[in-house]
Amino acid sequence: MLEVQDKGGKKLVFVKGEINAQTGSELKKDVLALFESADSAVLSFKGVVYMNSSGLREIIDLLKSSNKAKKNLMLCEMSSDIREMFTFTGLDKVFKIYDTQAQALG
Repeated sequence: MLEVQDKGGKKLVFVKGEINAQTGSELKKDVLALFESADSAVLSFKGVVYMNSSGLREIIDLLKSSNKAKKNLMLCEMSSDIREMFTFTGLDKVFKIYDTQAQALG
């Protein structure tokens, strides 16, 4: 479901497939484990074909846990449908969302 690359101290995480309650929970666990060796993670949604509200809840939980641990979580390369979900719910103001990996990795 995910592939991780190290990009200058940041972890670039390529998420693939669907994000639902089960896969979102696994994603959250895996990304939190990455924070043991990095201060920042960028989730690329380029390979995500579908995300439901349960998956969105897991991403929100991941952000809460990241903030608590003083780690930096960024999202990038979302499809228009998924981006719209974040905009519609107002979460685009809560998450750091970028159009490209390069912008997110800054």
